[in-house]
Amino acid sequence: MTENAYMGVEEIKAALDGTSGRGLDMLPVPLANEIIGRVWQESWARNMFRSYNMTSDTMDISKLTDGMTIQGKGKTDQGADESRGATDKITLSLETIIGNGPIEKKLIAYSIDALMPAIEEDVVNKFAEVEEDMIINGDTETGGSYASNINGAYDVSNYPDGISGARDPRLLFDGLRKKAIDGAKKVNASGQALTQTHIRKAFNQLGRHSRKKSDIIILCSLSVSYTILGWDDLRNINKYGPGATILTGELGEIYGCKVIATDLIPDTLGDTGVARNQGAGTDDNRSVVLVFNKTSPVIGNPAMAERKFKIALYDDIVNDEIHLVPIEDIAFNVRYNEAICYIYNVLPGTT
Repeated sequence: MTENAYMGVEEIKAALDGTSGRGLDMLPVPLANEIIGRVWQESWARNMFRSYNMTSDTMDISKLTDGMTIQGKGKTDQGADESRGATDKITLSLETIIGNGPIEKKLIAYSIDALMPAIEEDVVNKFAEVEEDMIINGDTETGGSYASNINGAYDVSNYPDGISGARDPRLLFDGLRKKAIDGAKKVNASGQALTQTHIRKAFNQLGRHSRKKSDIIILCSLSVSYTILGWDDLRNINKYGPGATILTGELGEIYGCKVIATDLIPDTLGDTGVARNQGAGTDDNRSVVLVFNKTSPVIGNPAMAERKFKIALYDDIVNDEIHLVPIEDIAFNVRYNEAICYIYNVLPGTT
């Protein structure tokens, strides 16, 4: 990458001195693609889940709810009885996330070349974090002014991780935690630290969806990961060997399943797995662990490059600023809610 390739430095300079000829500019598509490519590279979910290119804002994805019946054939049998597979569908709906970062023109005039690498890094990190937060913690429930949402309604003291308002991106679609609750495949850890027995019980809940262990993901909070790191049966990433692909947050494997830790699974939940009032003290805080088949969640991306990701620039003359406005469209859904097991009421780990 050349020095001036960061975040379209030349385009920003052109917007500053008026040589662009427009009030609104876009960073070049190849550069925008490079930035969103970095976002996707950072995402364990993007690297694990199947994605679809969408030519419209909605797309139906078919799924089998019942397959064909296989029979034995004797010497006098003419053939198998007809058994038509039952199908259903889910819908991917593209939703938009957007930011707005003003930069003082004075900074652009005197230090843009040094400043832009840091701003590019900020855009990459923020979009990667928001995508993951939506995929894990998304919930479209707005009842009770968001009190009925699995994240609770934001309050600085009582629900610091709650929904902050109508533009909170977690409201755009239901994520893995909400889908797991809807799927009703659950294991109660009874307020105890996570054990391998809980994981095996989760496999039992998943049934046929846990048959191929290499397709199973175990997703936990950072604190619970400290508990897992103490298990003798964990094959940590140091034992993978050369050339192995290691995902962001990956700890290793247990029973052939990848274990991924994230700071976006909260340790401030109640004993049912939804947000808990922190004003009541923290002694009863609990976490959750998601055990799921990676072939079930799906992500939708716009086929059009300008809707996949773009960064617009506009000149704010009144405030003597140039605004960077990154925009992305994304869709998410799960084909089989029953392919996610929710281990809830888990005691958060300690270092």
